[in-house]
Amino acid sequence: MADLSRFYQAERQLAGTHLALCWKGRVRYTVPRKLAGQQACWRVFQPGQLGIPMRAMALLPQLPGSMGCNESEDLALIRELIGKEAGLSSCRAGAPGPWYKETILFLDERDEPLYVVKAGAGEEVDALLQNEANWLGTLRDQPSLASHIPELVAHRSGSDLCFVGQRVVSGNIEFRLGEPQFDFLRKLQESSLQTMRYEDSRLYRNLTLRINGLRGKLTPTWSTRLALGMGRIKNSLSGAPIVVVTSHNDFTPWNVRLERGVAKVFDWEYADSEHLPLFDPLHFILLPMALKRRPTVKMVQGMHEALQLCQDTLGKEHCYHAETQTLAYLMNVCTLYHWSARMESRSDPVRDCYADFIDHICRR
Repeated sequence: MADLSRFYQAERQLAGTHLALCWKGRVRYTVPRKLAGQQACWRVFQPGQLGIPMRAMALLPQLPGSMGCNESEDLALIRELIGKEAGLSSCRAGAPGPWYKETILFLDERDEPLYVVKAGAGEEVDALLQNEANWLGTLRDQPSLASHIPELVAHRSGSDLCFVGQRVVSGNIEFRLGEPQFDFLRKLQESSLQTMRYEDSRLYRNLTLRINGLRGKLTPTWSTRLALGMGRIKNSLSGAPIVVVTSHNDFTPWNVRLERGVAKVFDWEYADSEHLPLFDPLHFILLPMALKRRPTVKMVQGMHEALQLCQDTLGKEHCYHAETQTLAYLMNVCTLYHWSARMESRSDPVRDCYADFIDHICRR
């Protein structure tokens, strides 16, 4: 049987308050035995196609792939710091790697979603969650953005156990990039807009730091690709001041909930300032396509659709050198993925898809 989360401890099959649900050799979800708790878990986490076997195992724990468990001392510590009103818990496992963390959902006394806690261990995870806590606090203090940002309820830093807790946001997922998302992006960008040289920006420093750190660890093809991309961006953007803004850096349909026309945006761990204005809308449209391994011709079509939307809604000032901004976005994502993967040889749909896209732009 797969290893349990650190936040739960195994019990006999028919014992324990929770069920750990395994799929393809890994525990993916841990849910309460109580049906109302399970339903709240699926409503918040929205597991897609994986939800079919997960629901079956939760309802029929005698099926292979589930095991009984109870909350561990680590989860008890989180519960203590979050507050006594936190009731039943559920847990979703993250993607494997050095930035591995788990997402824990706490329900209230009526078994309704109350808090979401992202938790893990290690210096790198601690830095990500510290960044998220900082941005949640900063953005909630801005009147124009407060209704779009989850409330931060607890944060603990430490390499042994770190977490950030926030109130659950309600609403629906929308895969079409429309006015509610752009309303949020306009407010975010207006609140953070600066002009500076590209070479002086945090984006340039981040890209340079990652590429230097990957030197000697990349394949020759990737080394050449990144060098060509950096040269193309520098030739286009260097010199005159450009507009830079705060970027969420993981602005995807599943990190946004729409409620009564208001976009509520969470997962701020990768957010940063002094980035290019088109990064977030491009990510919203292109990342889902890359995860489905769309061919380059479709990715280019998606880029043009995104750029036209941005031209119509964000204005020309933010859409300067649009193709170069797209290239910089692709480079930003790919270097981040390389950095997090620590050069694992396994194929990754986003890196593979974006590699072809970078090559396409650099050949033009």
